[in-house]
Amino acid sequence: MDHSLGIACIGYGSMRMLRAHRFSLAPAQSPARLILAEPDPVAFCVEAMSRDHPEWVERIDQDTRTFIRKRLQREAERAGPMHLH
Repeated sequence: MDHSLGIACIGYGSMRMLRAHRFSLAPAQSPARLILAEPDPVAFCVEAMSRDHPEWVERIDQDTRTFIRKRLQREAERAGPMHLH
């Protein structure tokens, strides 16, 4: 597993999603949540990264794919709506 590659992959996916939404997200949205709504969130990130670094794709093993999915889920949970009392 390559944590650095997984984080980079998420970054490319996030930038792709932000560009698609013209950097305008609702307060409760985050790139991670939008990516997780894709049919295959990991493939979405990998494809985004492959445009600039196709040579990195072959280094993404199953453990790295699992890490990417779990990290996206954690980021989506962390970006949840805040309850102010």
